[in-house]
Amino acid sequence: MSWITVIWSMAAGVSLTLAAVNLLVWLRDRDAVANALFSVSAVAAAVLAMQELAVMRAQTPAEFGAILRWMHVSAATIVIATVWFIRLYLGAGRRWLAWAITGLRLLVLIPNFMLYPNATFAEVHALNPVSLLGETLSAPVGEMNPWRHLILLSTVLLCIFVVDAALAARKLGKGRQGMVLGASLLMTIILAALFSALMVRGVLPSAFIALVYLVFVLAMAFELSVDMIRARQVAGELRDSRERMRLAARAADLGLWEWDVVRDEIWSNDVDHTSAGVFGGKRIGLADYLELVHPDDRDRLETTIRRTMAQAWELQVEYRMIGADSTERWISAWGKVEYGESRQPLRLRGVSVDITARKQLEAEAQRHCSQLARVQRGFVLGQLSSALAHELNQPLGAILRNAEAGEAFLRQDPPNLAEVGEILADIQKDDQRAAAVIQRMRSLLQHGELCFGVMRPLELVQQAAALLEAEMGAQHVALGIAVPADLPEIRGDRIHLQQVLVNLLLNSLDAINAAKHGQRQIDLHAARAGEAMVSLVVEDSGTGFAPARLADLFEPLYTTKPDGIGLGLSLCKTIIDAHGGRISAVNRPRGGARIEVLLPVAAADESA
Repeated sequence: MSWITVIWSMAAGVSLTLAAVNLLVWLRDRDAVANALFSVSAVAAAVLAMQELAVMRAQTPAEFGAILRWMHVSAATIVIATVWFIRLYLGAGRRWLAWAITGLRLLVLIPNFMLYPNATFAEVHALNPVSLLGETLSAPVGEMNPWRHLILLSTVLLCIFVVDAALAARKLGKGRQGMVLGASLLMTIILAALFSALMVRGVLPSAFIALVYLVFVLAMAFELSVDMIRARQVAGELRDSRERMRLAARAADLGLWEWDVVRDEIWSNDVDHTSAGVFGGKRIGLADYLELVHPDDRDRLETTIRRTMAQAWELQVEYRMIGADSTERWISAWGKVEYGESRQPLRLRGVSVDITARKQLEAEAQRHCSQLARVQRGFVLGQLSSALAHELNQPLGAILRNAEAGEAFLRQDPPNLAEVGEILADIQKDDQRAAAVIQRMRSLLQHGELCFGVMRPLELVQQAAALLEAEMGAQHVALGIAVPADLPEIRGDRIHLQQVLVNLLLNSLDAINAAKHGQRQIDLHAARAGEAMVSLVVEDSGTGFAPARLADLFEPLYTTKPDGIGLGLSLCKTIIDAHGGRISAVNRPRGGARIEVLLPVAAADESA
């Protein structure tokens, strides 16, 4: 029995076994390129083991040189595959060093096949018999090839690369993997270099590279075993986590989905199948899914998805779908893009939920808000009737007096036409003034949905104050306005916001009349409240609120007036909430009440 044959055959068998295991890993997961590279290096080690058996039993120098020439191909394959395996497996190692080692090993193959018998010897003169494990083998005697210095240089660079990769892997949290693979590979390189030097000097029949490579193979087998144990643990934890997630998703009616961008396949769980109208658990493409989306939302959804992938945004979108039963559903989706190494989008994962009920409630709340606003406008009409009478009496009285004066000028002989012309101009102005008053009242009482636009706070305050100017004057109440002209524009429905301010001013007017003493003053001022809000404040010198009932002020049907219906402040809160703002009320320390309204600042593109 030849121990040499047994040992080298075992080395080849171990290498092929581990190569097969890593090849299976790569076939199951094509992204596991590191396993494929290790499989290549292990196969090359097995081939090198058989070549070493042949070269140790060579009968002539020419046969020895020819076999050694092909051994360089196997050795170069091992080195190159191992370098890139280390870089991918550890995620560390300097790329330029990897390319330098690869280039040197490929460069060595040129003289190996074209200029000399092989890259180790320029010429093999003879073979000396050497005894090893009871068997006589052939050791070469010859002249060293000068190109062998490139092999030595690549070996030095390989040692530097391995040490650098191991240190970098430690910083990446892979200290154990870096230490095990780095130490085993360094030992393999050192032993291979030592045995190669002894072979060149005729001491050994071969460099025993296939044998010393077993050190690295066994280290990799250990790491693979650890990875398999860890994978089993992770798989168990993943199954538990997936089951918990499935139960939670079903309980919350939450849809989980994933779009494989490369294969154009969309997967979704059973909850999402029901919500989106996709049944049978089949995978579909993006175009198929978009066919289920409402035609009015289809282009917007596709544009949002494409823009999300292009600009690495988080996907947040609401859209309508037509289910299998032809019903329309509102879907709210959130997702995140996963990218590859070259920043190409690989998959989009996310969750979705059916928000149809919420949309219906929002529409119903909007209808109720409009109805409540109409009721309140009727209530405000009663309160504004006296103000309207004051506003119209003045221009109508002026028109009557001007008409009487014009008639007198026309009776003169000759008629004073110049004066008549001026009188007619005055009549026209007074008529326009009366029409403006009526138009403002009509707009305030007009029924309609919220119509958002951009406006300046100063204009809003001035328009609301103009509606009550006569009423304030008739009741001898001073209205102070302090609104900076440079405040940012706000976004809202002008008529509804005017209604809020008018209602707050009328409440302050009633509170001052109820007090029957003290200063009769209302202040309306505005200021910036942070980056996103503008504050509008109405303060008065009236009776204030009952401290115990401050929390109930904005509740429906709660009123502080004997003849009130309890809808005014409740409606104000409804309108402000619909604008994304806030309203609050407190008593002033010196007496009276203070109500603050916070409204959102208009976006830059809206203001422009």
